[in-house]
Amino acid sequence: MNLQSIFSSARRAAQRVRQSTTLLALTAVTSAHAALPTVEGPKSSTDSTFYGQISGYLNDGVVLGGLLLAAAALLVVANAIIATFAEVQQQKATWAKFAILVVVGIVLVVAVIWLATKAATVIVG
Repeated sequence: MNLQSIFSSARRAAQRVRQSTTLLALTAVTSAHAALPTVEGPKSSTDSTFYGQISGYLNDGVVLGGLLLAAAALLVVANAIIATFAEVQQQKATWAKFAILVVVGIVLVVAVIWLATKAATVIVG
């Protein structure tokens, strides 16, 4: 037996070990996959037909869009307040401008969240 045949037989043995380990891992994943719960349908669906489920998913998507709009409004207001605070610190703006921006920003965010929740109740039914 030469050195090359020893390395090739060791390589084949390592490949068999790797294949059997992969097979064992795939078997374990398959058995774990069997215990997963079933997927729930959309919350706003009124019936279990295909059209009802699609309609429910669309309604849930619109509600999610409203929530994303409320989050974007919150981020825009927070960014404007932080920028104005930085301007106040650099004496480029006044504290009155900062206070007005905080009050208007809070009212805007509350209004957007209120409208999003009202729209969600109207859309969902």
